[in-house]
Amino acid sequence: MDIEFHYYMTYLIAARAGFSAGQAETLAHAAQSVDDNHIKYQITGAPNGGYNNYISQSMNILKPTTQLLRIYPIFHFIPGDPDAPSAQRSDGQQDLWVTTPDSAVARQMIDEALASDDLYRIGVAAHGYVDTWAHQNFVGRRAAFNDMPDGGLVGAFLSVGHGAAGHQPDHPALVWQDRRLSAPDVDNRLRFLDAAEALFRRLARHINNAADDAFLTSEAAILRQHLDADIGPSDPTTDDTLRAARIARYQARALQPAYGGAALPDYDEDAWFNSAVLERDATLRQRADRLLGMMADYVDQSDALPCAWRDPATYSQSDWFRFVEAVKAHQNACWALLESEGLPGLDAPGM
Repeated sequence: MDIEFHYYMTYLIAARAGFSAGQAETLAHAAQSVDDNHIKYQITGAPNGGYNNYISQSMNILKPTTQLLRIYPIFHFIPGDPDAPSAQRSDGQQDLWVTTPDSAVARQMIDEALASDDLYRIGVAAHGYVDTWAHQNFVGRRAAFNDMPDGGLVGAFLSVGHGAAGHQPDHPALVWQDRRLSAPDVDNRLRFLDAAEALFRRLARHINNAADDAFLTSEAAILRQHLDADIGPSDPTTDDTLRAARIARYQARALQPAYGGAALPDYDEDAWFNSAVLERDATLRQRADRLLGMMADYVDQSDALPCAWRDPATYSQSDWFRFVEAVKAHQNACWALLESEGLPGLDAPGM
């Protein structure tokens, strides 16, 4: 999934579930920040010395070192159930790492985050949880299992996650074919609406654990109807004009009382970092990221970029610090869950 779900739709889902507008924005910003947290920093200026973040995304799948195993199966490609009906393939292949919607491991991961009552960690966990719908039938490591039919050498070269399928799984209004599957026709809208309902139910139960199934079913049906309308017409070319119109509809929806009743600002991927950290030539670096399409290999980044806290006295209260701490806490807790699943390869060097 891309920013449309992870930020805009997640905000609407959280607000309808009962979070305040401010809480929903923090949760949604953390969910989208998982994708934008791909540069390693070393930050000085605090009384306890240097501080290093932990990345939750790699922008280069061409060198899938073992370090990616720490990122993908927790934040983007949570392993699921190879026997799930949705995972049945025309060639009969199975993989223990395969991502499947709403898997038992994915539910455990988000439930642990909800139990922490930390908005930042809930947002981080929400990202991986809903990605189990968009990223289903792919695995978060290099594997021929990810290859698309007729993908050729280029497709095989990109056989990490859904690299060989491009961004097709991530767009909310796209209808496409995954011809590896026994049922190859894919309507992302249905996948995204299913993910929205599942996330809503978990968030709503967190806010009100006495909510009964009839209430949740009724509320989820309304949410689905509204998000379906906001996604609008199918977008086979992922046209930027239709994308902009969708985002405008999400923001208009946010003004309704049931969805927070407040303006939902455009997402600014640098806002949290820049408010907490001083980085030399930060603006130039951030512009270069976008101009270059963020294709540098940050996973193999040799040295963390040196920075300093803007305010050493209050850095620990900043959104960026609290987000990074949530990433670390979630990674540590979820790694134990993966180990309990006995997945092959978790003991590889560098893990």
